[in-house]
Parts: sequence; C-alpha cells; structure tokens
Amino acid sequence: MSWFYEALLRAEKERPKSIESLPSIAAEGSQSKPEVPSSESFSGIHGEAGKSPNGFRHLTLPRSEACRLVFQTDPHGVPAEQFRLLRQTLRQEFPAGAVLMITSPGAGDGKTLTSLNLSACLASSGDATLLVEADVRRPTARNIWGGAIEPPGIEDAWAGKVEPRKTIHLIDELSLHTALVARIPDNPSQLINGSGVKQFLAWARENFRWVVIDAPPVLPAADVAELLPLADGALLVIRAQRTPRELSRRAFEMLGARLHGVIFNAATVDSNPYYGYLG
Repeated sequence: MSWFYEALLRAEKERPKSIESLPSIAAEGSQSKPEVPSSESFSGIHGEAGKSPNGFRHLTLPRSEACRLVFQTDPHGVPAEQFRLLRQTLRQEFPAGAVLMITSPGAGDGKTLTSLNLSACLASSGDATLLVEADVRRPTARNIWGGAIEPPGIEDAWAGKVEPRKTIHLIDELSLHTALVARIPDNPSQLINGSGVKQFLAWARENFRWVVIDAPPVLPAADVAELLPLADGALLVIRAQRTPRELSRRAFEMLGARLHGVIFNAATVDSNPYYGYLG
C-alpha cells in the first residue's frame, strides 16, 4: 500500500467519527450519487434557508470564457457533478454544517478555484455559505473578477477595524457570500495569530451553515498551523502529476487527524501515469 493511502487511513483512525469519513475525491471520472436533501433550515444571517437580506455589497461574475467557475460555465459537466458528490459526502459527515479549511501542499495546486467551486456548490442547494479568503499574503480570488475588491476587506475585520458583516460581498449569480482580501496587510503573521480571526469565525459559525476557508498553502509559512484548530476539518488539494510527493507527504503529516479528504485536481481515475505518481 502506498504512503498516500496509509496516511489517509492513519488520519481516519486518529480522529473521532460519527459518520463515515470523507473519501478521496478525484476531479473527474467518478459516478455521482443521489443528493441528500437538507433536513434543516438555517436561521442565521439569512433569516430563512437560501434567502439573503438587503444591505450586503454585491460582486458580479465576469462574462468571460476564461471564467473557470464550473457552476457558471458548465453546471451539468463532469467537474460540477464531482463537486455535487463532494457536497453530499460533506453533508453526511457534517449534518449541521461546518467550518472547512481548503489548503494545498504548495502554491499553484488550484486550492482557491476549488474553494470557490465548492462554496458555490454548497450555496446552490440553499445552504447559507460563506467563502473566507484567508490567504492574506497572496490573495488570488480577485483574479476571478479581474480587479480589486472594494474595501473594507476581511483583513480589516481581523484587525478589529470593522464588524464582520461589513466585509461581506454577495455574488448574486451564485447566492454565495464572500469575505475577501481588499488590501494585502503589512502584518499577515500578526493578523493570523491575533484574536480577530477567532472572533470572525465565531461570528461566521453563528450566521452561516457552511464556512469555507481558502487557506494558504501548508508550506512554507506557519499560517495553516494557526488556522487548523479553528476548523472542523481540512481538505487537501493536490494537482495530479505536478504536486511533488515530498510536499504532499509533509502536508499529510501537518494536517494529521484534521484531514478529512483529498481533492485531486486535473486528474482522471484511469490515468496510468497518475497512479504511478501515487505509488
């Protein structure tokens, strides 16, 4: 058995389980299962499930062929179905919702786009969902919209300058709420280590069913180690045939029992070179 599967099994044994642990998810090639309808209505910031009050600032998705948000460009394609499969599995493991951290071993593995697509998938079913951009050193979500984010941003809430709700944007096309970085702060380590992050996530837990944290890569900074205890679980994004095995191994060790699954980016289940990569 490869080190990869041994690490997944070890993480599964170390953490307490109430329901089946989350399996590894490949980007393509798996068959989706029937969806499990949500059995609860969330009565936080939405008032009613799937409804949002007035007052939030709005973001509009670009009308561009380059947009890679699958629920906007190809909602019935294989990638969209894989995110629906992942949503179903998350609902089974976290029936009441959760704070989920999305990270990767290093830069360039696709964690931000994965975070956006997963958040859009969760929001599309009517669940109150907030995407939190926590990679304040190198924010990339703005690239999806092709421009800067209007302040105040999440860094202002973390610094205690504004209340959390002032940082929220609503993406109407996706029914998705976001808290994004408007300006790269001068003191990212101090912000990550400060009480503002804990206060923001405590507020988010009370007002959203799902909170998806687009975290920095596991290496080289220590930001993930600071954020990890604040999440209910972590998902690791690995780009097939590109992410170095040693980086992946170190990421598994770092995430430990908090690791709830792996998302393989740009992979097919019948790719022989890909299976060689895992060996």
